[in-house]
Amino acid sequence: MIRYGTIGTNKITNEFIEAATISRKWELTAVYADDAKDAQAFADQQSASTAFSDLNTFLQSDGLEAVFIASSPIRHFEQIKRAIQADKHVIVQPPAVTNPTEFAAIEQLLADHPDVRFFEAVYPLHMPNFENVAATLATMPAIQGATFVAMRDLPGYDQVLAGQQPDGFTLASAGGALQIVGLYPLYAALRLFGRPKKGSYFATAIQTGVDGLGAIFLEYPKFDVTLHIGITTDSFMPSEIYGLHEKIVIDNITELKLINHYDVDKQNNLLNTITYANRLTGEALAIGNVLENLNDPEQQKQYASWLQLARDVHTTLFHLRSMVGIKFPTDR
Repeated sequence: MIRYGTIGTNKITNEFIEAATISRKWELTAVYADDAKDAQAFADQQSASTAFSDLNTFLQSDGLEAVFIASSPIRHFEQIKRAIQADKHVIVQPPAVTNPTEFAAIEQLLADHPDVRFFEAVYPLHMPNFENVAATLATMPAIQGATFVAMRDLPGYDQVLAGQQPDGFTLASAGGALQIVGLYPLYAALRLFGRPKKGSYFATAIQTGVDGLGAIFLEYPKFDVTLHIGITTDSFMPSEIYGLHEKIVIDNITELKLINHYDVDKQNNLLNTITYANRLTGEALAIGNVLENLNDPEQQKQYASWLQLARDVHTTLFHLRSMVGIKFPTDR
């Protein structure tokens, strides 16, 4: 089993630990938090053997092979860098980085530490239902376009309206709709259709200076893809892929619980297979497979494709953010 530790004590960390246990590929051995009491309380809650409040000591702990990072995105790069330098595999909750410069630096670190693997844990791409979408898409003779919707009314917006500066809703925390939710439909689009030849972004700013709502337009040689994103309101619109006389309808592009394929005869074919009780189970299994088979050419080919996709997504994400003049403290 892969012996791993966690950075972060939030809900998503709890979800990953549960998914890792379900997968039977991971063993939690250590947890890190800035506050020693928080670290010990979380270790007790999760039955981890050790708790740390010093990052260097945590990364040098006995037997630690991998680290799951779910801290504030503005802190990810430094934590990723130090983990790779300590020769630990890294799984990081999106967004992994705030700009392509950070991503390039991570790739250089990976070149200097060739036995280390780095993963941005984009859980929807590892769901069986997403693979069903990709497989069905491959059978469609023509694509005319797609519309993906990812809009969530996040609780932090009430704090913004009250004049506060919550994490994820400020420039200082590298927040906003693109970073927090837009990354997911962007990953889906680039995984299904490839890198676009052109991208545009039209955003509505909130009081803190980040984007609260927006529409992304991705231009491909023969069709366009539109992404509607937001962190200030919910949308229950489905996502759709338009073929020639057929289409795929997805209830939620980040959760993928109900997938319908309407064929050329207008018959509805349900594409659902397994829906994991814990949505991170697929990524825990997939990443675990790569780390358990570091000498398997097929697994490493899969890993290389994920790394290339992450590079393309973050390059596109930065381009879109730059179009609307949003700058983070980490941008140079």
